[in-house]
Amino acid sequence: MRKIPPKELRLKALGGLIELAPGERTASARFRGRGEVVEAFLRLDTRRRGEVVRAGLEALGLLEGVEDAQKIK
Repeated sequence: MRKIPPKELRLKALGGLIELAPGERTASARFRGRGEVVEAFLRLDTRRRGEVVRAGLEALGLLEGVEDAQKIK
């Protein structure tokens, strides 16, 4: 039986992916927007996309109470 390489080597082989930090999660989602907005978003790396989504949710006031509820769990 072949030994599985360490996670760091497997991530590197997949194009230099970075392991998720504790508490991070990845997901796929569809969204609608003007063409130039969609293109700009898709050019971002996944970490930056997460920052953009978080900033947008905070700006819209949609994260209020969510973080407090997660701390309780």
